[in-house]
Amino acid sequence: MEKRHKKKKSSAMPIAFCCLVIMAIMITLFMMPFFSIKTINVSGNESLTADQVKNYLTFKEGDNIFLFSKSKSRDNILNNHFVKSVDINRVLPSSVNVTVNEYKLRGYVPYSGSYLFIDGDGRVLDVQKKITKSLPVVEGLKFNNVTVGEILQVDNPSTFETMVHLSKLFEKYNLLSNVIRVDMTDVTDIHLYTGSVDIKFGSFDDANRKLLMLIEVLKTFDTSVPGTINLTADKATFEYMM
Repeated sequence: MEKRHKKKKSSAMPIAFCCLVIMAIMITLFMMPFFSIKTINVSGNESLTADQVKNYLTFKEGDNIFLFSKSKSRDNILNNHFVKSVDINRVLPSSVNVTVNEYKLRGYVPYSGSYLFIDGDGRVLDVQKKITKSLPVVEGLKFNNVTVGEILQVDNPSTFETMVHLSKLFEKYNLLSNVIRVDMTDVTDIHLYTGSVDIKFGSFDDANRKLLMLIEVLKTFDTSVPGTINLTADKATFEYMM
């Protein structure tokens, strides 16, 4: 019995030694400069810059590619209300790809001397003193409380719903940068503004047809000159103000 026990013990020692050697080799390989991060690629970002995204990461160029937590970096990035989702992938031997999926900024709402940054569903993404992109400023919404990261809760939900639908159509017809202001004080008499031109839109009825007419008119109408465009009839009419 004693000889058999010694034989088992002696046979286990080489196996343990081999395992230690293999582990040592693997650790040495992983710690080599060959596996240092040389490139961090950021893609999918629209409102956030690549540097802003990188500031949320728990790793940087020069760190070992195996020794960082993807989940911690992911959670940090998701703390930004512009970010819907994010993927972080190691690309051996020395690159990391960070793919960001953002809520898309689609307009602004005036609020206590600042602007609410809102997406196409009316979600508040940020509050800032100045607008950062050429997108519509929406007026006429009534609300009291604002929570960044949540849908804006308004006192006139039908007006809010109309604003959301109109925003999606602006995006559909590539008009987001053309319309600089939307007055929705009276949802049956909506006014759009582009340049120095007042566009009488009326209600949301036949919105697709009205916007298609607007696109055609804007091809020839000089928006730098004060004037009006009426989209409430079967045909668009326009005139310059003298």
